[in-house]
Amino acid sequence: MILNFISRQFGELVGKGLPASVIGEFFLLSIPFTIALTLPMSVLVAVLYAYSRLAAENEVTALKASGVSPWRIVTPSLAAGTVMTLFLLAFNDQVLPRANHQLKTLQDDISQTKPTFLLKPQIINAIQEGRFYLKAGKIDQATSKMREVVIYDLSDPVRRRTIYADSGSIALAGRDLEMQLYDGQMQQVTTERSGQLNRLFYRRDRITIRDVAKDFEKSKSTMENRGDRELGICAMQKRLRIANANYLDAKQDYEDAIRLAKQPPSATPKPASVHRTARARPEPHNIAYLYCQVLSRLIGVKKAEAADVSSAVLHRAAQDTVPKRAAQDTAPKRAAEDTAPKRAAQDTAARRDTTKGTVILGTSRPPAPGTPGARPVPVPVQTQQRPGAVPGMPPGTLLPPATGTFKDPFLARSAAESLRAIGQRQQSAAEIIADNTARVAENKLRFDTSRRAKNRYEIEIHKKFALAAACLIFVVLGAPLALRFPRGGVGLVLLVSLVVFALYYVGLIGGESLANKGIVPPFWAMWGTNVVLTVVGVVLLFRMGREDSSGRGGNWGDRIDALRDWVKARRGRRPVLTEEAA
Repeated sequence: MILNFISRQFGELVGKGLPASVIGEFFLLSIPFTIALTLPMSVLVAVLYAYSRLAAENEVTALKASGVSPWRIVTPSLAAGTVMTLFLLAFNDQVLPRANHQLKTLQDDISQTKPTFLLKPQIINAIQEGRFYLKAGKIDQATSKMREVVIYDLSDPVRRRTIYADSGSIALAGRDLEMQLYDGQMQQVTTERSGQLNRLFYRRDRITIRDVAKDFEKSKSTMENRGDRELGICAMQKRLRIANANYLDAKQDYEDAIRLAKQPPSATPKPASVHRTARARPEPHNIAYLYCQVLSRLIGVKKAEAADVSSAVLHRAAQDTVPKRAAQDTAPKRAAEDTAPKRAAQDTAARRDTTKGTVILGTSRPPAPGTPGARPVPVPVQTQQRPGAVPGMPPGTLLPPATGTFKDPFLARSAAESLRAIGQRQQSAAEIIADNTARVAENKLRFDTSRRAKNRYEIEIHKKFALAAACLIFVVLGAPLALRFPRGGVGLVLLVSLVVFALYYVGLIGGESLANKGIVPPFWAMWGTNVVLTVVGVVLLFRMGREDSSGRGGNWGDRIDALRDWVKARRGRRPVLTEEAA
């Protein structure tokens, strides 16, 4: 694995003007990751080979004849496997995260010193962030030749340039980056004339980008800029507690949003994110919690739960401002929607109070004299007058029959306003439904994001323990396998190792992918393969004293012969039917 890594990285490091010490440090920092993966493999290979040799040379038979129990034969390996498990756990907790962080920091420093170091084909590479971007179909790292080149120039705020080239080359000249482009065109659009496109065709163009590179210097690392694979177990447990609090709050908001979306639009929505009672979220009591508790009591390491985290503080620090803003935006809408019908009802009631004992002649009123278009004043009706006569009106003017179709303009207008209010209420109901739908989608996105963050930390925590426990599990599995097939030899070692490695690492990688998607819990994603191999190994351990083979047998041919004899015996026991019985 180390040689494979060196072969892939050596050509990119050598010849870039980097000091030899930097190249050596780069390779040394790559070793811890290889150790974390290969140490369980080496334990399995060692156990299989050692016990296979002991069984093949009749050492196991001699020990059994001397009265030594098979369990006593395996006990030293179990003890050594336990020691290797503790060692790998400490290595994964303390050495590996620091090495990963230093390696990542070194790669970032190299990329800033030599921008051509990390140029990749078929993707947009940032030459200067926010100013120049480069995309090439093919990049030859040895000769710095490029094909199908596209350069995005955003350095000038009043114009945007896109440069196309069929081929070109890139090289560093001191601190500057120089590019030679061939057979292309330059397209330019100004902000003042966005509808005008200027094109310039060229056969050869030279572009110089100033102050791209800098002298190599190591940057200082802090705890804040470390990723999940660059933290120890207790430090990651602290982040897991924060991520778990964000996850629980996002889950509660998502459930509240779904419940509000199922309510009728007439009900006033009350977002739970605004009215939720603040309470502290408990720390997840997982294997990392027990590990940090033991370290804090044995060696005095600071507890992982030392920082008090309140869910309310985390919720405000997280992405809770958007649901609150949505609720605040919805409140004025609801107030306006509620005010419109109330105002119409109040106007109608006031008009009814004013027009008590008043009768309007006809369905329309003529304007008052001298005021064209002015609204007429209603005429009061005296209760003691003769029916049909109206005081102050010309003689002969009679009221419409009481039983006729009488229309009150005030009532007609209030009815129209009521219809408009109903339309506004229906429109507001549609807006409420749209707001609820948007709120559900937004909370679901925040819920999925917080769940992935929580699962990522849990996966890395369980992976550190699962890889360490694999040392002991491979001892439990490898020793009885080697003793059960004493004539397996090197073939047994290779076959069993390849099968176990394939199952284990495929299960580890596949489980990590499923856990990131939320399909499988992080615990079972990392420990599922360990549990299966442990069960198989324990079963084989308890059957160690029942071997029916010796150093002269016990290979796969003997097993096939025994199976063939068993099949013949089963056939011989079948009753033979005579012709009379048939």
